Amino acid sequence: MKYKDIKDKIDTIKEKIVQQGKLNKEQLNKINHKFRLEWNFNSNSMEGNTLTIEETRSVMVGNLDVHQKPIKDVLEMKGHDEVISDILKIGKGELRLSEKRIKEIHSGIMHEEDPERKKKIGNWKPENNEIFNHKGEKYTFVDWELVPDRMHELLNKTNAAIDAISLGKKNAPHPIDVALQFHLEYLEIHPFYDGNGRTARILTNLILIALGYTPFWITKTERSIYYNFISDIQSYGGDKEAFYQYVSGLIERSEQLVLDVIEGKDIEEEDDVEKELELLKRQLKGTDDNVVPKSNEVVKELYTNSYRKLFVQLIEKTKKFDEMFVEKKFQSSAEGNQSWNKGIEYFDEFFENLYEKKSNSTGDFYGEEPKAKKIDDLRLSISYNGFKHDGLNTFGSYTNIWVLFQPFYYIINDTNSYNDNGGYLLKKLYSEPITEEEIKIIVNKLTKKLLEDIKIAIKNNNK
Repeated sequence: MKYKDIKDKIDTIKEKIVQQGKLNKEQLNKINHKFRLEWNFNSNSMEGNTLTIEETRSVMVGNLDVHQKPIKDVLEMKGHDEVISDILKIGKGELRLSEKRIKEIHSGIMHEEDPERKKKIGNWKPENNEIFNHKGEKYTFVDWELVPDRMHELLNKTNAAIDAISLGKKNAPHPIDVALQFHLEYLEIHPFYDGNGRTARILTNLILIALGYTPFWITKTERSIYYNFISDIQSYGGDKEAFYQYVSGLIERSEQLVLDVIEGKDIEEEDDVEKELELLKRQLKGTDDNVVPKSNEVVKELYTNSYRKLFVQLIEKTKKFDEMFVEKKFQSSAEGNQSWNKGIEYFDEFFENLYEKKSNSTGDFYGEEPKAKKIDDLRLSISYNGFKHDGLNTFGSYTNIWVLFQPFYYIINDTNSYNDNGGYLLKKLYSEPITEEEIKIIVNKLTKKLLEDIKIAIKNNNK
C-alpha cells in the first residue's frame, strides 16, 4: 500500500473514532496504559535498556525494586515514563517546539553516574558523533558546531508547518508528513551526545499527538527495518517515501488500537511475539540445579506466592459476568475433597492445616508424627446458572483453573488432564513461581474462553 493510501486509511479510522463520541474513563485509561507500556519498553530497549516488558510495567506503577538490573536502566525508564505521561495528557493543538523544551526532555530521560557525562545531559553535543551503518561503513552526523543553527532552522520550519495546519490553511501539509520529516532531519543532526533515538521518537510522537494522531512504537522484530531505512537515507540518499510508508503503518496500528478499545475488543491479550518470547525465555531459564522434587512445603510456598494470586485475579475478572446470570457458585478442591462457595477461604484453611493428626490411634499418645495430606491437584471452578438475557435459554456456563502436581514440575490447565504436545496453559519447575505477566495471560485466556462459550450458547439457541 502506498504512503498516501495509508494516510487516507488512518484518517478513515480517525473519523470512525470521532463518530463514536467521547471516550469514557475506562477506555482512556486502557489506551493510555497500553501506549505508555509499548512506547516505554520498545523505545528504551532499542537503545540497550535491559528491562523486560514486565519490569517496565513495574517501574510504571512505582515499583523500583528491579533486581540485578543497572540503576541507570531503571532511572532512565522511570524518567522516560514521566516525560511521555505528560505528553499523552496534552490536548490537540497544545504544541510549540523550542530548544528549551527539547533540552528539558533530554534531561528527563537521561541518567549518568560519571560527572563528565552528566554535564552533557540537556546540552547540545560538544563533539562530533558517528555510527557504523548497516553496511559496516562509518557515518558522521552534523558537525557539533552547526547544531544550534541546524536545530533553529528545523524548529522554525516545523513550527511554521504546525501553524499552517492549526489555522486550516489551504496548502497546509498533512500532520504525518510534518512529524516524519522532522524525525528524519532530527536524526540527521543528532544534536545530543546520546539519547538521540529516544528523543527523536518522543518529539515525533509529540507532534503527532498535538495534531490529533496517536503515537507509534517500534517492536524488536521491526527494528532492523527501521534502522536500515534511516541508514540508507542518511548514508546513500535512500528513498524517504519508503520510510514514510513504513512508519505510517505503525501509526495506523496505534489508531486501530483506539478503535478496537471503543468497539470492546480485547487489547490486553498477550499475543505479541516479543512478549511471548520474553515469557518463553523465562520458562526455559531453569538449569538442573533448579529441579526440586514435589513436597507439601514446596506446594504450600507456591500457593502463597503464586497460585493464590492466580485464583484471586480469576475471581476478580469474572465478576464482570455476574450480572448476566441468576446464580454464581464456587467449587474449590484439594486432596480429592471439595467445598462449595468457600472460594479462596477453602484453600487458605487447607494449607493452614497441612498436617492432620491420626484419629482413633494410640500413636498420638506416644507422639507419633502427624500424617501429611497428599496433594495431587488444586482446583477452582466458577460456575454460573440461569442466563438472564435469552428467554427460555437459561443456560449455565463455567470456567476452571486446575493446578496439577507432577514429581518435578506443575501444570496449570483448565481441565484435569494434559499432554506433552502443549495441551496446558503453563508448565513450570517447582523452583519457578508464576510471574505476574503469566498470571495475567492465564486469566485473560480463561475469561475470554468463558465469554466465547456464552456467545456460542446464545447463537445455538437462535438457530
